[in-house]
Amino acid sequence: MNNKPRKKNKTLRKPFSGLIKALKWLLKPPRNIFSFIWRWFLSLFGKKGSIYKAQGAHFISGYPGSGKTLFQNQIIRELDSDKYFCLANLDEFAGVKSFKLEDMFRKGKQIAKFPTVDEKGRKIWAVIFDEINLSFNRRMNRSKEYNELFIGLIEFLISHRHQGIPRVYFIGQKLDLQDTQLQSLFKFQHEIIDTKRRYKYWYYHLFEFLKIPVKIGIVNRVKNLEDEFIEINYDKIKIARTSLLTYNTKALAKMYEALPEVKTN
Repeated sequence: MNNKPRKKNKTLRKPFSGLIKALKWLLKPPRNIFSFIWRWFLSLFGKKGSIYKAQGAHFISGYPGSGKTLFQNQIIRELDSDKYFCLANLDEFAGVKSFKLEDMFRKGKQIAKFPTVDEKGRKIWAVIFDEINLSFNRRMNRSKEYNELFIGLIEFLISHRHQGIPRVYFIGQKLDLQDTQLQSLFKFQHEIIDTKRRYKYWYYHLFEFLKIPVKIGIVNRVKNLEDEFIEINYDKIKIARTSLLTYNTKALAKMYEALPEVKTN
């Protein structure tokens, strides 16, 4: 006779855990029902961190040096590079091709389209717009130069899924600094909370030490039916010491290299 204990039915484990959570809510309902529904959905069908990779428009915010681009780079590094590829407006991520905003948007229109399949047969996973505040300052939103780019960008953002682009990531400073039209189209917000603990790592190709945060804290928010961002959870992500080897931390500096030096007395 086989006395080995039977294995539990894995297909029943997750639904039951969700049912238990639902019963707990009936006994003691949370303050935020939307947050509860989202957590319950992830417990049934999702994985931890899947909100970062959900389809839609994401906004990654945080103060300068908090780790916004570092976080975006980590998302890219977790992809299967044999199946998917990404595009970005700055040449800063290893293995990610860059484009110019002027080649995509001009005279208030989208004049080109992003490829959905590359020369290797890989599918596009996301389009990334980094340092968005440098290109779109709200105080300039009545100028011709601003609107010639911005209106085309909004056209793309509204129709990106119809164009075969499942995800769009914007990286910038505070949410309040963004144009109100952009704010209305963001579905997810990931606010980077900088942690004070950092360690130095020697980058031989740069011939210098760079400080890397040990962990990055992230406050995740999702927009509800009332068009308000609701906090879902708070995560901490460990940062590998070699993470800065896969993206250029000084990509933005190229924009200012050709400028003449200021005259000083």
